[in-house]
This record gives sequence, structure tokens and C-alpha cells, in this order.
Amino acid sequence: MAGNKNSGRPEYVPTDDEREKVRVLKAGGMSNEAIAEAVGISEPTLRKHFSSELDRGTAKVRADLLMARYRSAMGGNVAAQNKMIEQVSAARAQEKRAPKPERLGKKQERKIAAENVGGRFAPPTAPKLVVSNDK
Repeated sequence: MAGNKNSGRPEYVPTDDEREKVRVLKAGGMSNEAIAEAVGISEPTLRKHFSSELDRGTAKVRADLLMARYRSAMGGNVAAQNKMIEQVSAARAQEKRAPKPERLGKKQERKIAAENVGGRFAPPTAPKLVVSNDK
């Protein structure tokens, strides 16, 4: 009975708790193999059903933690306030350190690309001239 959806195991449906667990474990640096084992599924099932959590999980968890620390700081937690000040200062310093590379115009990009042509389409090298002063 190939094609009958009623036969075999039912399709895996992830829960919200499992999605959160995958995000946190990925943010913690665990491998996909270890995360799949922790959730109790195969790695292909993990990739199929949790691709968003695997791709964006670390950023979401980091944002959630920053927001929690911010709320705590705004609520009067001095340690959280100091940590937020430290983080904001570090982020500002990092922004100042990393200047954006200068963008090239289209003509400059094409000129550089033309100069870097290689292989059988490269212009031939100039012949070596041999000068003999013998008489």
C-alpha cells in the first residue's frame, strides 16, 4: 500500500518546548548530532523540523538573554545595570574599531577583474628581448 498515509509511523511534530530546547542547546555550542540525541530524534529529523532554530537559534537566545538582563537592570538590579553598561561600552568600542571597507565603483571593479584574468584567456606574456653587444 505505497502512498497510503495511514500506514507506518505518524509524522513527527515538534513541540514549542522542543523548539526552545534546540535553540538553547545550539546557542550553547552543541553539535547537531548531540542536540538530536538530547531531543530523542535523528539528525535528519532535527534538520528537517528545526532548521529555523538551528540557523537563528543562537541570535534569538542571545537577544532573549540581553532583554532579560535589560529588564532586570531597569528594575533596579545593580549587577545587571553594571553588566549592561559594560556590554554597551564594548559594543560601541567594537563598532569604532571595525571600519567598513571602501566600496569600489562599477568601473573600478571591472578594471580589477580585467587585470586578474587568467587561464587561456590571459594576455600573452611579452617576449624576452636578448641583446648581444658582441661584434
